[in-house]
Amino acid sequence: MGGAGAAYRLSRAGRAAAAVALGGLWTGLMLLSLGGASCGHQYFLDGPEVTRTPRGSATPGPTGSPTPGLVFASNSADGTLSEFSRDPVAGALTLIGTVAAGAANGPTGLALDPSNSFLYAANSADHLIRAFSIDSATGALTAIGSADDGPASSPQRIAIDPTGSFLYVTNGAGASISQYTISGAGTLNANGAFTANGVVVQPMGIAAAPGGDAVYVADFGSGRVLSLAIQADGSLALAGSVASLGPNGAGQPRGIAVDPSGDFVYVADSGNGTNGVVSVFAVGAGDILTYLASNPTAAQTRATFDLALAGNAAGGALYLYATNGGLNTVSDFLVSTGVLSLQGSTGGLTAPRGIGSDANGNFVYVANGGTGQIFGYAVGAGGALSSIGAFNTERPANPASAPAYLAIAQ
Repeated sequence: MGGAGAAYRLSRAGRAAAAVALGGLWTGLMLLSLGGASCGHQYFLDGPEVTRTPRGSATPGPTGSPTPGLVFASNSADGTLSEFSRDPVAGALTLIGTVAAGAANGPTGLALDPSNSFLYAANSADHLIRAFSIDSATGALTAIGSADDGPASSPQRIAIDPTGSFLYVTNGAGASISQYTISGAGTLNANGAFTANGVVVQPMGIAAAPGGDAVYVADFGSGRVLSLAIQADGSLALAGSVASLGPNGAGQPRGIAVDPSGDFVYVADSGNGTNGVVSVFAVGAGDILTYLASNPTAAQTRATFDLALAGNAAGGALYLYATNGGLNTVSDFLVSTGVLSLQGSTGGLTAPRGIGSDANGNFVYVANGGTGQIFGYAVGAGGALSSIGAFNTERPANPASAPAYLAIAQ
């Protein structure tokens, strides 16, 4: 596969320059959904949907001055978001508090704008996309409005273009991708929706190209990976689509991540319905994707769930991590010009879902849905993960909060 990857790796100066300018913004906000239906929402769950009584609007208050760095988590069962400060040296998280994020059994994808000034949260139960401003001194969130994503849309994941001008939402039950423009104040304005019969069926994962000219979508329902060009007005146009397993046909793609070079796209897939895989695609002219290979995660499971990239500056290497819900592990791959080499896996998790990394690639964080915690890991030699702690998403600790996705300020 090394030869194939090199053959398809194209030199696109504009993309590379944008990727360098954006620095760490490519790192892991890629968290993706499972495809089982449950009353038209909460597709990301890999077990029975948890029913809980909605909690209050905000608990508890700040815990003093946070250390630099912020991490946010969507608590799907409680209808809340957790706010953490992050120690940039040790990687440990400190809970600042929680804020209301709409209906319980609803909060799904999160995304930060490039300036880390605004956070956006999708709620699959009440079909709203909520916008929050972020206090730069304390990390506290303040609601600044919401956008109605349409009845029964079941919004799942969110992507924002590198300029912070446009926001896109995959609608797991709506067979569409909603398009929004972002105002200077951070509020959202509807900009129509992208649909394509037979191609957009149950879109889940979405990620923006570093160069700002396209977004890529993993469509669980059609078994295809889409490349969508961003037009001048922010609307999307279909550039192409490819079966998620290439010559082996349509799989069940969920999570998606883009190489910092912009030359490769990685997709978490259930493979043939038994074996979890990460598929690799080369990005060609016009953002057209070409399938290269599928790499087993060593997970005999239908729940290879989400992906994150971590570029460790100290080691000069790039690693890719995949959460495996069925085996409760995280697989780690070494990445070399789009070629993936499985290094090993980390166990001891319970229903791991979303995953992300810090900008320096030194730490990886996993939403551990089964214990109501965020698990933190240091990235070691060869990409191996070592635990730095488990951090409760609520105070007092609530094992049933069901954290699903993460957003990490870089």
